[in-house]
Amino acid sequence: MAASLSEEELWHLFIAGDSAAFESLVDTTYALMFQYGSKFTKNKDLVKDSIQDVFLNIWEKRQALDQSIPARPYLLSSLRRRIHRKVKYDFVDFHSELPEVLFETVFTIEDSLIAREQNLYLTRKITALLNDLPERQKEIVYLRFFQDLDRNEIAEVMQITPQSVSNFLQKSFTQLRKNWLSIAYISLMAVFSWFL
Repeated sequence: MAASLSEEELWHLFIAGDSAAFESLVDTTYALMFQYGSKFTKNKDLVKDSIQDVFLNIWEKRQALDQSIPARPYLLSSLRRRIHRKVKYDFVDFHSELPEVLFETVFTIEDSLIAREQNLYLTRKITALLNDLPERQKEIVYLRFFQDLDRNEIAEVMQITPQSVSNFLQKSFTQLRKNWLSIAYISLMAVFSWFL
């Protein structure tokens, strides 16, 4: 029965103390959490440990959790904070400053909706444009279009304001649009050269 429930339904049942719902929530969200956590570090064990810590923490604090908070943004936000803390703790010594934890992702043709385009040349160029975005913009694009989070959920995950999310998205679109024009021109020239 629990397998057919949505994340939100599992979340509500889990908060109410249903251990089967908790197990199903872990099963349904683990892969997306691992994928997201892997964008911050190449250390897969650190990501797995962080996910386990998040689930242990929410299990212990389930009675204090707010049912109105959506499950996915809460879990991703918790994972993001935990990984940032662990990376900073592991790499800091007394003579260095805290390292910046970057969102590392490489948009691949397989991961992207753009991969469905018929023209492979254009798809590769668009993928390259996405990869050229700054890390924070990449993270926001990833959360918006690959994890389907809305502006407020992204703001919660990244601990920024919803307006900042909108600003980053707008900057991303502006950069993509500006560079797209040159790619479209080159593509048209390539198509027309076949007829010459």
